[in-house]
Amino acid sequence: MASLKDMLWRPRSRWTVLIFACWAEATAGLSYVFSTYSGALKSELSYDQRHINRLSVAKDLGDTVGIAAGLLCRVLPSWSVLLTGGFLIFVGYGLLWLFTDHYISNMPFWLVCILIFLGTNGCTYIDTVALIACIPNFPSNRASAVGILKGFKGLCGAIFNQIYASFLAPDESSFILMLALGPAVVIVPVIFFMGPLTYVQDSKNQEDTVMFRLLYAASLLLAAYMLAVTLVQDLYNISNTINVILTVILFFILLLPLPIPVLADRFYRNHNDDDDSLKDPFLRSEVEVLENASSSEVTSDEKLAVSCISSKENSEDGSPGDKKKVSSATKIELAGANLTLRQAFQSLNFWLLFLCIFLTLGSGTTAFNNLAQMGEAQGYTNTEVFVSMSNIWNFIGRLAGGYLSEISTRTYGHPRIVTLAIFQLLMALGHLFYAMAWSGTIYIAVFLVALGYGAHWAIFPTALSELFGFQNFAMLYNILTMASPAGSLIYSGCIAGPIYDWQARRQHSASSGDTTLVCEGSTCFEITFLIMAGMCVIGALVSVTLALRTRSN
Repeated sequence: MASLKDMLWRPRSRWTVLIFACWAEATAGLSYVFSTYSGALKSELSYDQRHINRLSVAKDLGDTVGIAAGLLCRVLPSWSVLLTGGFLIFVGYGLLWLFTDHYISNMPFWLVCILIFLGTNGCTYIDTVALIACIPNFPSNRASAVGILKGFKGLCGAIFNQIYASFLAPDESSFILMLALGPAVVIVPVIFFMGPLTYVQDSKNQEDTVMFRLLYAASLLLAAYMLAVTLVQDLYNISNTINVILTVILFFILLLPLPIPVLADRFYRNHNDDDDSLKDPFLRSEVEVLENASSSEVTSDEKLAVSCISSKENSEDGSPGDKKKVSSATKIELAGANLTLRQAFQSLNFWLLFLCIFLTLGSGTTAFNNLAQMGEAQGYTNTEVFVSMSNIWNFIGRLAGGYLSEISTRTYGHPRIVTLAIFQLLMALGHLFYAMAWSGTIYIAVFLVALGYGAHWAIFPTALSELFGFQNFAMLYNILTMASPAGSLIYSGCIAGPIYDWQARRQHSASSGDTTLVCEGSTCFEITFLIMAGMCVIGALVSVTLALRTRSN
């Protein structure tokens, strides 16, 4: 009988790892459901909007400050890092539930901030393990793998909200308890399929494309279903029984990608019967190339051209024009490989990428955190629908960002950051719709902002791995993601919160005795979103600058 260690360290197909990593990521987006339970924090704990915005900043910090996760991934097996993340989620949200349900009293505000930080910080452990386990397995389809992984993380909020609507609504404090227990239920079986000793089939890019299309199809079906369910719940007053049936169907769709590893294995066996390299370690091909490249000195301004095997194979077939495009794409995509932390920090490209994320992702996070308040200000009573829709479009944005950036880079030879600039302009347009606050425009705004926000999470990790390599990817990635809460801190704490409370005080007299400040109308967030729209335009200009530098290098 196999021991527990043998089961945890058993070699797995890279497609098996990808599927189970997607399911793990589906529990790692707990920061996106903050709007669902923020009302309970506001009412049960007598907090005003400034308190809620500060808690949202603590939530964003926890969700993005993953340096500890990056360090642990270098010294511990993946399953232990996953368990650590699940434990942090359980402790953070578990104690928060005890407080909001009044099992614990007189908890200071700073301790509530720490609990939310711990709960969301556990998600960074899951996210980091999923990325470092899957990205090297698909060197010629990095953006596609990242987009699918990040897509499932973006859909986490919609999934949890659907479960909440079926079994727990309207008890928001019980929703917090579900956040504490849900990830642990998923992570425990997942750890048996996330061992580090995976292997890579030496396959052609075309064969990978077939499997990715199947996975994209299953993912899009899931997103379409969740969108349909959200619209039905918004338009009709459906019974709890129907909600339960819809949730059961949701779980069935989540299981649809499960046969893909079996199909992939049969596909490769039929096309690679004479191939003796099916069980090489998943980092072997790239590590050998990078080790050979590391013999020469690399600086932030002196880039190495390290091409993937699949890019070379693709360039061998096709017309001279196609060869030129692929060659250009490869040169742009793999401009700098395996830089040290010091070299990365000395590179202007790294800080330009950091600035892009600071300006745009921070604004998107601020919009998500205030969805419930924006809906109430515009007269909507069912604000949960906006949270669910934002998560669905976030999911689509992550898939689209990975897919379109691959086409832009490999087919047309454009730097991957060009695609990012386009999505940043879409976010700016979405913020303008938020500021207008016309009837029905909130749906358009949610679509544009969530789509652009999601695309960021598929594009910038891929660009980071291509520009700076895998040697310090976990650390650089978690440092780079801190730009998002830094931007959210400015937008939420210094702009959105004060403006909202100021407008609320103008609308309600101080003698009314109502300690809960509620603002109504377009004035509540108009100035905030005009400012954030301008910042997204500046972010797009920074992205274009980075793209020009990448192309010239």
